[in-house]
Amino acid sequence: MRRQILENILGGQILSKGLLVRNWKFILYIFFLVLLYISIHFGIRNTMSRMTANEDILRNMRSEYMGKYTRLLHTGKRGEIEKLLEENGLNLVPPQTPPRRIIMEEK
Repeated sequence: MRRQILENILGGQILSKGLLVRNWKFILYIFFLVLLYISIHFGIRNTMSRMTANEDILRNMRSEYMGKYTRLLHTGKRGEIEKLLEENGLNLVPPQTPPRRIIMEEK
């Protein structure tokens, strides 16, 4: 039975017996299902590749953020700022008296 079906398909007798003409709706339905499957598969692969690329970019941005954050913390210390002022030749000295709050009276 299977051999005869295979011989009909490969031999071209499937066209002469009218099997394709009788089942054209089903064959068209299967064809569109295959096209739908292929298009969905390519869409998923495209989305997955974009997600992988975005994860790499995000990982790089996180490491860059941490590097900048640690540099900012290091340079934000008072001693480090004083050292930078001395290296650049600026004659600024830290204040001797603490800051005072100025209160303005409303009229």
